[in-house]
Amino acid sequence: MEEEINGFVKSKPCAHILYCYHNKETYIKKVTAYLVDGVKSGETVILIESERNLKFLIDRLKEELTDNQFKRVHAISNYDFYLSSGSYHPPAIYEQLMKIYTPYFNGDAPFRTWTNVEWGALENPSHIVDWFEKETDKLVNEQQLTLVCAYEAEKMPADMQAILEQSHPLIMTDEDLIESTLYNKVQL
Repeated sequence: MEEEINGFVKSKPCAHILYCYHNKETYIKKVTAYLVDGVKSGETVILIESERNLKFLIDRLKEELTDNQFKRVHAISNYDFYLSSGSYHPPAIYEQLMKIYTPYFNGDAPFRTWTNVEWGALENPSHIVDWFEKETDKLVNEQQLTLVCAYEAEKMPADMQAILEQSHPLIMTDEDLIESTLYNKVQL
């Protein structure tokens, strides 16, 4: 499965992938394979991840990459990223995303991103996450980016997956990678 994802990413100029995961062990394998493949393909990788996973993933990446390769891994706490304004505020998060991406837009080096999306104690975040993901999808298409947005399925409100499938052309599960039948391509 990891080979399928990495092969797909290499064959497309851009990809915005929704990953609603159920199995933590499978999640760790997928994120590690995605990042290692990116680095070994000459890309810089941006990892926006939970504190509880970050140290473990960094240790795993250090086992699989040389010191020089590991320099192309940029790890960011998703708590710091998503709550940079003090709450889950999409315009502030989008501004934070642009601060991270802008140096890469100005260079020639390719990069890919993996982000583990969390929203803390926010009740029913679907409408807020929807706005942010639609804006992100525009950015992915305008800039030809490769981005995986991972959500822990058990923590998602009932309506959220269908909402997210509207802004992600590709859906990854613990077992598969398929096209979204609900995707509404953004108008650029």
